[in-house]
Amino acid sequence: MLKLILLSALTALVLAEDLAPEPRYLEDLPLTRVVGGEVAKPHSWPWQISLQYQSGSSFRHTCGGSLIKRGWVMTAAHCVDSQRTWRVVLGDHNLNTNEGTEQILSVSQVYIHSGWNSNSVSGGNDIALLRLSTEATLNSNVQLAALPSTDYILPNNNPCYITGWGLTSTGGSLSPTLKQAYLPSVDHKTCSSPDWWGSTVKTTMVCGGGGANSGCNGDSGGPLNCQVNGQYQVHGIASFVSGYGCNAARKPTVFTRVSAFIGWMNGISLQYQSGSSFYHTCGGTLIRRGWVMTAAHCVDSQRTWRVVLGDHNLNTNEGTEQILSVSKVYIHSGWNSNSVAGGYDIALLRLSTEVTLNTYVQLGTLPSANYILPNNNPCYITGWGRTATGGSLSNSLKQAWLPSVDHQTCSSSGWWGSTVKTTMVCAGGGANSGCQGDSGGPLNCQVNGQYQVHGVTSFVSASGCNANRKPTVFTRVSAYISWINGVSTECTSTG
Repeated sequence: MLKLILLSALTALVLAEDLAPEPRYLEDLPLTRVVGGEVAKPHSWPWQISLQYQSGSSFRHTCGGSLIKRGWVMTAAHCVDSQRTWRVVLGDHNLNTNEGTEQILSVSQVYIHSGWNSNSVSGGNDIALLRLSTEATLNSNVQLAALPSTDYILPNNNPCYITGWGLTSTGGSLSPTLKQAYLPSVDHKTCSSPDWWGSTVKTTMVCGGGGANSGCNGDSGGPLNCQVNGQYQVHGIASFVSGYGCNAARKPTVFTRVSAFIGWMNGISLQYQSGSSFYHTCGGTLIRRGWVMTAAHCVDSQRTWRVVLGDHNLNTNEGTEQILSVSKVYIHSGWNSNSVAGGYDIALLRLSTEVTLNTYVQLGTLPSANYILPNNNPCYITGWGRTATGGSLSNSLKQAWLPSVDHQTCSSSGWWGSTVKTTMVCAGGGANSGCQGDSGGPLNCQVNGQYQVHGVTSFVSASGCNANRKPTVFTRVSAYISWINGVSTECTSTG
């Protein structure tokens, strides 16, 4: 079975007494599952899925997951980082019984977060999306999970439940029926304190439990369902537990914090009309309900524009999209289309109507005015750009890890030199980089525990998308906060 994570407890016991054992995936524990708890009421968690892999002529349950769109499932990266034939079972309660409510769908593609490292349990980014071969049919037994708003942080002791078919006790057997256990949230300050998990727990994780109930083997990838504003939302993806066992004191189950990855799962596609169709050309960022920020070079021609929000796969109608026309384009007056390196590559698009904010559509968080990223700050570029220089566009939203490069380095003679201005920010310069089709899209950087949009994708080297010492160059958003506020506020108030 795949697992939530227990690295060698035996090794840990040999170390000094005050050192905790390594974290372990749930499925790495000797047969563990939802420890404690109770059998769930059938179909009371209708977004819960069973992730199964093929072994011979049979399929075996290994992890949980959550249905987040009719054609998409969210689970843990460590559940699917091996080459196997996967399927998901929805609407199930007893894995050993055909109840007539099941929907069995094969997985056509696996998208693992690029920051995931299978050799580092506690490194974070333990999240993956599974594209289903066909869309699920929603009914009373199969429903979409509600996700939290971007960067939402649970308060301490928020009521939550872990669900799954995991082991009923450390060393026990798998439960054939879906179980649930009450796991109140533990705030980051407590969970990361020295006598709890310490530095093992990152800000992109959330803790739950730490007492008699806990997640265990077979629950990896499954949801932490938390009650917020009168509804249950999936705030966590079960990731790892202590090497001491599933319910060790002061070692809560650790989950990937879903609210930290909303931006990774959704994006904005800027599209232009050609004939009776629209074609994706650039990315962008929703900064107000009626405003999108993108690159000036994306919209400096007279065309009919629209934006698609809440999308993941451009070729599939997932039911979460909002399609809005652009009523007016505001290009920075300093932009010169004949001088790529002149700067001011930024534009605002006023939408015909305001978007509806929900699980799939949220506002981007902008940095404070004139904020400068330190060197090697963790950042991600996202978009539907080409997968390689000269390659084809990606149907699904992609991301690449692009740590920031400070201005002194990026503007040095061996790098970009004087081409890069102080109103720009550089990122990458290695194997990953922005490519055609990502122009205008965001550079999402982690600052003070939240992702902020620090860059608008502008240009790359003529030598290719990932040329050495030629990082992707972005318009530095913090240099234009005053302009952004002036345009969007004045134009909104004057109609």
